[in-house]
Amino acid sequence: LPWPQLVRVRARCTMAQQQRRLAVLSAQVVAGNDPHRSDKTLAEYVRLPWCRFPPRVAGRPGGTEYRTVKYSVEDGICTIVRSRPNVLNAVNFQTHCDMIAAFEEAEQDDFVLAVVLTGDGRFFCSGADVAGNEESYDMPDPPRVQEIKKVLLRQDDHDSNSWSDVNMYDAWINFSKPLIIAVNGPAIGEGFTTLMMGDIIYASDSAYFWAPFARFGVVPEITSTVTLPQRVGMAVAAEMLLMSKKKTPEEMLRAGLINEVLPAGDGFLPAVKERMKSGLNLAGDPSVRLKALRMFKSMLKTKEWRDRMVAQNRNEQEMVRQRVRDGDIQKNLAFYAAQMPQKKK
Repeated sequence: LPWPQLVRVRARCTMAQQQRRLAVLSAQVVAGNDPHRSDKTLAEYVRLPWCRFPPRVAGRPGGTEYRTVKYSVEDGICTIVRSRPNVLNAVNFQTHCDMIAAFEEAEQDDFVLAVVLTGDGRFFCSGADVAGNEESYDMPDPPRVQEIKKVLLRQDDHDSNSWSDVNMYDAWINFSKPLIIAVNGPAIGEGFTTLMMGDIIYASDSAYFWAPFARFGVVPEITSTVTLPQRVGMAVAAEMLLMSKKKTPEEMLRAGLINEVLPAGDGFLPAVKERMKSGLNLAGDPSVRLKALRMFKSMLKTKEWRDRMVAQNRNEQEMVRQRVRDGDIQKNLAFYAAQMPQKKK
């Protein structure tokens, strides 16, 4: 096409994209799903992301046998384990759906007072599964995961509210009970920024913390550009995010991100749970413990805080998609692939 015509065609495409974006946002506001209002639902206790899915049917068996997440409850403590040890617990679409369902189950179970999130095997989490490792499963999805998948498979590239990773992060932002994170091993990328959602964090002495987002051509997520400086200070946060500086458990303890470093191995998770049990036993009469814990957490992480984090969650993931469209991931992967043989010599 001649240059003037090409300019007009591009302008029309850009205008169409903007109109599409405005239509999506307008529909969300009308439907009560404004992305900046995590509490704007028919019932206050039904928060994002769970208000986006069909209501749970009372009395119908839900099932907690997830494909990539292990779920168990004992003595008021729910243990949720990211379980893809063959890829160092890297996160994929299946993990997003399983995790959303698991945290909904823990949210609605009044016998659960707190959740501990950890990893299966020697890694806590190696980040997003950018390699797209395919897996086959010898078990069906529980009914609730099937319902969640039906919604999230209809993802709209122009609507960050429909993206599976955004919805999983919403589940952590809006979880009303104490969330304790047990970092059993290395926490890399998304595995590291998951910690921004933890209320209390314990780390094994075999862990390390690494945020190499620049290296992989994406952006820091799970609100880390806001919450990491708040938790460890700007100097440490800048070093980790801008220079991809790897940190030890002792350094993160001094910085104030984690509460305690414990010995690695089979005794790590039991030691975390013992600390949780001791704290829960001091949380008042059993009949009012859950009420108190929810009340206190809502004072620490207010509705205004949740609203800001929900909005920040979307901003970050929209920037991730922009870098994908720009080809930054492919350029970085090619760059480091060329560099690796030279470093081995």
